[in-house]
Amino acid sequence: MRPTARSGFTRSGFTLIELVVALFVSGVVLLGARLILESLANAEGQLHGVVSAADRRANGERLLRALFARLEVGTDQAREFGGDERAARFTTWCDVPSGWLERCEAQVAIDTEAGALALVARLSTGERIVLQRGFGAGALRYLNAPAGGGQWFRVWGHGITAPLAVGVITDGDTVIVRIGERG
Repeated sequence: MRPTARSGFTRSGFTLIELVVALFVSGVVLLGARLILESLANAEGQLHGVVSAADRRANGERLLRALFARLEVGTDQAREFGGDERAARFTTWCDVPSGWLERCEAQVAIDTEAGALALVARLSTGERIVLQRGFGAGALRYLNAPAGGGQWFRVWGHGITAPLAVGVITDGDTVIVRIGERG
């Protein structure tokens, strides 16, 4: 004779309905965990893109400042400093792969790249380095005298002197870059 629940025996195990419900709940939990992990991976990818863009911009500004800080004027080997709203041309000292500095010609220009404006450094070493990209409007300005808020020029004629600083204006944001040891 088989024991039944009425005869005082308790049954052990799960019914088919209980197993199906448990599998369904487990599936929902796993699906939710997968969606959370996917959203975390997407957020990490977006964060990586933002950090990379910030690094590029910081490295570009660092190179821009270094080129202007090492500017050379008034020597026999130096090219005359000259510039307008779109480009500045000058002699500076560039880093070389061997680890030291060599004299080079540089042009910092606002140029078009892939349909958008970019701030580009062209060096006589053959390098073309994008310092900043993706802005809608840009111009260069040249500081002659800092007194009384400064006297800024749109054009700096070729001569043996250089301005005290260069202003790089991109979409209303201005980066003022000091020239050499004088600024």
